[in-house]
Amino acid sequence: MNAKKMAIIGMCLFMITASIGVGIGKAEDTGTATAGAGGVSSSAGIWYPTTSRITYSNGNAIGTFVHFAIDETTGTLSDYTVKLTFYPQVWYGPIDSKQPYPEKEINPGNITYENKTILNSIQINDFEPTATPNAYADYLIFQGKNTLMKCVDQEGGSLDYASSDHTTTITFKVPDGFNITQLSNIYSTPTPPIDEKTGENSSIGIPNQPTPPESTPSPWQTIWIKSDNTTTSINSYNGTATIDGQTIKIELSAYGYLDIYTYVEYPTPPVVKDFWYNDLNITQRESVIETAKNNGTITAEGWYTKSDLQPPTAEISNQASSNQIRQGDVTSNYYTYDDPTFNMNFSRMDGNGVNVIVNSQIPTGRIVIINVDKKLLQTTSVEKLLVSFDSTPINPTDTLEALMEKVQNKDTNASYYALTGEQLTTVFVYVPHFSTHTISIKSLTSGITAVSNVILPIILSVLFICLFIGGIIVKKRKQQDDL
Repeated sequence: MNAKKMAIIGMCLFMITASIGVGIGKAEDTGTATAGAGGVSSSAGIWYPTTSRITYSNGNAIGTFVHFAIDETTGTLSDYTVKLTFYPQVWYGPIDSKQPYPEKEINPGNITYENKTILNSIQINDFEPTATPNAYADYLIFQGKNTLMKCVDQEGGSLDYASSDHTTTITFKVPDGFNITQLSNIYSTPTPPIDEKTGENSSIGIPNQPTPPESTPSPWQTIWIKSDNTTTSINSYNGTATIDGQTIKIELSAYGYLDIYTYVEYPTPPVVKDFWYNDLNITQRESVIETAKNNGTITAEGWYTKSDLQPPTAEISNQASSNQIRQGDVTSNYYTYDDPTFNMNFSRMDGNGVNVIVNSQIPTGRIVIINVDKKLLQTTSVEKLLVSFDSTPINPTDTLEALMEKVQNKDTNASYYALTGEQLTTVFVYVPHFSTHTISIKSLTSGITAVSNVILPIILSVLFICLFIGGIIVKKRKQQDDL
């Protein structure tokens, strides 16, 4: 299929979308929700920009999200303005253990709106109108002899131009203070032609067939118009763009087209990392752990640390603050993920260790993360850890992934995976079923010492009794010999 046929198909698709007027954007949570002007509506897990009704009268196109003036004779648009929706910071903030579900604190009253004039004018050279502009529900059509324009009244606006079998030159005047940049050196790998009879690549197995180039310049060009926290993109297909100051001139080849869209460019949220990622030097596996938190494989994490080692860096949510407890020189704290019934209590053990009582009303097995200050243990080696579940010692897994597989397979046996860092020993414990359970973490050395403290007195007592009885026997034998 040659480029001209592809361009004709693109033109046909453009005409079809003119009768639909619905844009599709980013994916969101599954569900159905509706909102008023400036909100969003979602269905079946797909996010759709909210659209509204656009009207046209006496050279003025007015919608909920876009408005501009039209010169019907020259085809020039003036003061192309878009109503933008600004969502509160919490909607696009980072997800971390200190505030894993910020959307629970969303306050729709914090949403604000701003009308911003993106383009002072858009002019089509040598425009010859063939019809007056017509508004159809949420979109407006304005057709010339060689150019078709469609505007959709939706969030961010959507303005499209398509040329016929003639070239079309469109000039954009950008307001002062807006920065204009152009993406260049875009390449694409060509698709070898398909034989219509065989349905196979016609270049395969044909001798003396010239080898296609590895990449060719893409027919797409992109220009960004940035102002503070907004960005407008102009994407053109089969067009050549030139920029002169605040003027952009795009020459569309035959059957070329372009689209214009504006969006809010939110600031990049700070990357808040759990401090123990760096402590354990496992930052490369952070994404695996964070994914496990979000999908419910890991249900909570807690800390049991000396007062000079705090788990912290950013603001702590109200829920997390209520879980923090100080016990002398030790601080305990825990955070839970989407399980309001979960709780975790720490207590210090004799022999340098910690008892952790976990409880939840969710019966299915999950993993809990327990961080223990190494100063509270007598070992820095994970091989010398003694981890017990309800007073029964449990075995470690070779990898964290193996432990996570136990959750998927609904394994009935508790197990753990441990790591040690500069300041912490971190233990991932698989709880096969929830109610109330006690997890004990201590060093094997202290465990042996504890056992020795019990067994040694018993051995000495038995030895004393044996010696005492032996002495009696020897004494009786001596008496018998004297007789």
